Amino acid sequence: MLSPSPKMLEQPTTKAPCIFVLEPDDDVRPALKHNLQHWGYNVVMAIDEEDVSQRIQAGQNRFDLILLDQSNRSLDQMMAIGQQIRQSTERDSQTPIVVLAERYGADLEGQDIQVGDQEYVTYLEDGEQLKRILQQACPV
Repeated sequence: MLSPSPKMLEQPTTKAPCIFVLEPDDDVRPALKHNLQHWGYNVVMAIDEEDVSQRIQAGQNRFDLILLDQSNRSLDQMMAIGQQIRQSTERDSQTPIVVLAERYGADLEGQDIQVGDQEYVTYLEDGEQLKRILQQACPV
């Protein structure tokens, strides 16, 4: 009797969800990318709007979630950037957008607020909160 080959025993691999991240902070970017990958996501990083355009034109046009750091812009400006990225993807309006708020008071800390259809602003208290909202919006 033949025993199954190792290839026969392997489970079919499922492709990890891909998160598009706009993070201009050189100090934050490596740790954020590491955490996202550790949580099971594929990550495409951009450092500014020009980099966003180049990465999208480079052929990566399907993202399962768009994650944006507010970085000295209004939340409305960040949502507009997220919507532009979303419009250039295959999934269009189905791709969730999460904006990491930059400055906020203790009254907002720890909250995740839905501001539109598949659009969220998170006021982080800790890294676990980010992990929870990402897994809610885009399960691994």
